[in-house]
Amino acid sequence: MKTKDLCLAIAVAAIWGLNFSFIKLGVAHVDPFVLAGLRFTLTALPLILWLPRRSVAWRWLVLYGLAFGVGTWGLVTLSVRAGLTPGLAAWLLQSSAFITPWMGMLWLGDAWTRGQRLGAGIALAGFGVVLAATGGNTSATGIALVLCAALALSVANIVVKRSGIQASNVLAFLAWSCLFAPLPLFGLAYASGGSAVFTDLPQQFGGVALASLAFQVYPTTVFGYWVWNTLMARYSSAEVAPVALLVPIFALLFAWLIFGTTTTVGQSLGIGLILLGLLVNTFYGRWHSGRQLRRLQAPQPPAA
Repeated sequence: MKTKDLCLAIAVAAIWGLNFSFIKLGVAHVDPFVLAGLRFTLTALPLILWLPRRSVAWRWLVLYGLAFGVGTWGLVTLSVRAGLTPGLAAWLLQSSAFITPWMGMLWLGDAWTRGQRLGAGIALAGFGVVLAATGGNTSATGIALVLCAALALSVANIVVKRSGIQASNVLAFLAWSCLFAPLPLFGLAYASGGSAVFTDLPQQFGGVALASLAFQVYPTTVFGYWVWNTLMARYSSAEVAPVALLVPIFALLFAWLIFGTTTTVGQSLGIGLILLGLLVNTFYGRWHSGRQLRRLQAPQPPAA
């Protein structure tokens, strides 16, 4: 990636990391499925009123809306309501950073460079260290929900590539696809909590819940996924997806600042490995190319 685009991706990772704390604040007051449904309702409206759908097939919009809105964030929001900490939910969701490149290789023919394979291996080791250091005090149900969300997020990333969307049309694609998330999410809310999850909303939506919803809609979804999907359309999945490994690092940082959550020595070691893997993934190719160029430019010894 170009340096400017890499910086944009890192900024989005910071916003997404903070988003997990805002989700935790929101689900303390509002049903998780209702909160997610409102998030995608406000993402779609009013943007679709002035952003044309362009030529993207309906099937890609429907599939992305369901995979991204329901499969990813519906399940993540539910897992946080079930007791997962923002940091752990973020770590588990970022297993998508390993799933997406594999899907890209199998379905899109994306090639992995040597640096990308090496970086992914180091980061995967760090990911395992963090999970091992987290301990077994989290329910298997919560972990399963987030891992399913990670799979759905990988599907959403691949849909962006398969749809053939142009980088200039990404915001319209995001807005129109989000139309297909609210109704299934509201249906799940009704099935799990009955009509009370809707009738109690006026009493539940105080300042904290409104701030949570606003942050999830505008910085996180509209801006964050506009930038992210633009990068996914412009570069290979193996170049973009590993930057998402920074999200849980930011999530842990903000969880510490807001909720006082701390990390163990083992988690810190895993974070260091993930950062090293990301650096290798991003800069190994540049370093190797520069090394080859210097060899070519070096003066050659005179022929005997």
